[in-house]
Amino acid sequence: MSPFPQLYRRLTCLSRLLPVMVATLMLTSCMKDDMDDCALLLQLRFVYNMQQIDGFSREANHVCVSVFDADKKWVADYEADNIYGQQNFTMRLPMLDPGRYTFVVRANGTEETHPMADFAWTTLQTGSSPDDLQGRLPRNDDGVVNHRLNNLLVGVQETEISGASSTITINMLKCTNQLRVILMPAQASQSLKSEDFDIRIEGTSGWLAYDGSIYQSDSVTYHPYLQVLESDQSQSRAGAEIDHAVVADLSTSRIMDGSNSRLVIYHRTTQSEVLNINLPWFLSLQAIGEHQATWSNQEYLDRQSEFAMTFFIDGSTWMHTRIIVNGWVLSLQDIGL
Repeated sequence: MSPFPQLYRRLTCLSRLLPVMVATLMLTSCMKDDMDDCALLLQLRFVYNMQQIDGFSREANHVCVSVFDADKKWVADYEADNIYGQQNFTMRLPMLDPGRYTFVVRANGTEETHPMADFAWTTLQTGSSPDDLQGRLPRNDDGVVNHRLNNLLVGVQETEISGASSTITINMLKCTNQLRVILMPAQASQSLKSEDFDIRIEGTSGWLAYDGSIYQSDSVTYHPYLQVLESDQSQSRAGAEIDHAVVADLSTSRIMDGSNSRLVIYHRTTQSEVLNINLPWFLSLQAIGEHQATWSNQEYLDRQSEFAMTFFIDGSTWMHTRIIVNGWVLSLQDIGL
């Protein structure tokens, strides 16, 4: 009997077993070291700030990652909680089939428990694309947001997955801001009352796309979640010193350069506007002393997410020559508002 048919049968059997043997070896390899050999890791970083150092673990406590395939169709969502304080935060995802994917990340803080402290995001389903993912800022029936918002950060990264272990770094953009408005009497002989002033920001960025851009213009008015009269309690102050100020804190969505968002201060007693200015333009004025030459106004507004503005009030008007923003003194004598 010829040996070739028997040899052929053995080779055929071996060829059928070979894929199973390879898969078994790969599975055994993946099971070692807690699956580190076949891990898909997302490194989430927030260095898009004034200090240019990673502050992600200080900004967010909850993460949701939406994965889209090469055709920009939704695959799945993955979430992580309780990440405050985790330095160099890395999120582990199940290994995906080889191919090209888009990862859309949104992360938020969780300190604020107000029912409207977070953006409301659309729910993805089979066939959804990134464009179907939008977040709208909840507000009262009158279109007002008068509570503190939780931080919101977003990030997008498109990359190729080979099926082997890989680490993907996604840089995040912060889409919320904290603003403090301080009203000071121009002279020690003058006095201010908190209840005399209506302070608000009239914005247009209440509806964001998945990447933090404006999905569509959506008017929203921000009122202070805190407005008080702060007094100097020092017993040793000189009698001619200014010893009080009106302080108002506001939370807003992303501030967009070129938009006509307005900072308005209204004096209730005299029924007159103390101030009405284009907020993005006004905030960008201080950038001369703070940002690098390579930054655009929008980059500065995104990196500097906290602003403190001090206006000196003389009666029911403000003094154009005495303004302080984040510690920088601005002179607006020759600038029309």
